[in-house]
Amino acid sequence: MSQPTLPKKDQAEDSGNNAMNRRPYATAIKKSRTRPVLNLQALGIYIAAIVIFLIFGLLNPNFLTSGNLRDIAISASVNAIIGLGITFVIITGGIDLAVGSIASFVGIVSATLMVNAGTSPFLALLAGIALGLVCGAINGLLITKLKLPPFIATLGTMSIYQGCAYVVTNGRPVYNVPKDFVFMLNSYVGGIPVAVILVAVLAVLCWLLLRRTVFGQNVIATGGSEETAWLSGVRVDRVKIAVYALSGVLAGVGGLVIVARINAAQTDAGSPYLLTAIASAVIGGANLMGGEGRIAGTLVGALILGALTNGLVLLNVPSFYEQIVTGLVVVIAVALDQGSKGWPLLKKKKLEPQKEAVA
Repeated sequence: MSQPTLPKKDQAEDSGNNAMNRRPYATAIKKSRTRPVLNLQALGIYIAAIVIFLIFGLLNPNFLTSGNLRDIAISASVNAIIGLGITFVIITGGIDLAVGSIASFVGIVSATLMVNAGTSPFLALLAGIALGLVCGAINGLLITKLKLPPFIATLGTMSIYQGCAYVVTNGRPVYNVPKDFVFMLNSYVGGIPVAVILVAVLAVLCWLLLRRTVFGQNVIATGGSEETAWLSGVRVDRVKIAVYALSGVLAGVGGLVIVARINAAQTDAGSPYLLTAIASAVIGGANLMGGEGRIAGTLVGALILGALTNGLVLLNVPSFYEQIVTGLVVVIAVALDQGSKGWPLLKKKKLEPQKEAVA
């Protein structure tokens, strides 16, 4: 890949800087290839999941029954699907607040095409995925071409896409979704829910994309240091646009699964999944500072949230306590992550005054 044109510099200085800047990127790629499947933090997430399941199993014998475990997996599927896309975004150091609105928008449009326009379920499914791709790509373009901060850009599009969902049906739900569509995403194959199979397939594809392709290496490098990645020949803007487009696609798939589960499309059906999908990725080890994230961790994070919700219901705990518990879990997960790394943000703040003093 050809090197991007650099600002005017001495040839010797330029080549020296390039050599120095290539080393961190090469090191990042080497680490991404040789990094062990499990490290201490990842192992801690699995242990936490096991402990949570055991505690709820002791408190309520019905929790660990096969039927209830299947319900947990189904309820966690949407968080897992949307969370997979957000994991890529967070690895690049960004955030996508529009995923819930994209899920709502895609669900409403696809259901409207099937119910009001007579579109076949398969074509409506493809149309929904394409719409999610476009919405996500728009987010990426706003961030890369207009240089908007990811938080601001996706906060704005979150409102825009949610408004579009209301406009399509004047705020009314869409009922009588065709049975063929429901069967595609809300049936069973050999006793296993299709939604769970879909999550497994998407997770494997996302893992291969992140860990076994050049694109995945570029995603990690971009999150580690945009400048270093750019100097090493990575087209950072293209990587970001692709990552947000992927997030939009998976948010759209999540919205379609919601429609199939409730056999209807509601204008704000995807909104509750914004925070829980982000929480799944963060609990699973995605570093909000960028450069790190785990596909398997996101799945475990989604299962943890699904188990907490299900367990609290079985224990007759009022539903509004679920938000408190979810928030506490996210705070604890981030605190443990930062603590295991020696609180890098605090170290950075301590170094800044020293740099100013030297200057």
